[in-house]
Amino acid sequence: MASKVHVNGSSSGQDVSLQSQISSALLQNGGVKRIQETLQQRLDEEGWSQNLREYVTRLFRSGEATTYEDALGKVMGRVRGGGQGEGPDLTVPVSAKQGGAEAVRKELEGVLVVGGEK
Repeated sequence: MASKVHVNGSSSGQDVSLQSQISSALLQNGGVKRIQETLQQRLDEEGWSQNLREYVTRLFRSGEATTYEDALGKVMGRVRGGGQGEGPDLTVPVSAKQGGAEAVRKELEGVLVVGGEK
């Protein structure tokens, strides 16, 4: 396992070097994969993934979308704007957001040392 990234209380969230170190640590220890798996599991549990598949299929079958870019634009509009008009509400469920945030917190705790000695 990679060593932990040391962060002092005055570290900025805009520090590109620090962000890179944290990203590298999360990639090396499998944290990114665990975060992705947790979020995917929560989305699946809420039926969001199935709703997305059905919506994209309907877009192409109806001719509303003929390219990936068409479909992506329509999906992102529903993700951002919810269920306005016809079609499913594809806003990310609160439980998925909470689960994802908890997974991120847990993984960061595993790679960060805040304050203290190096």
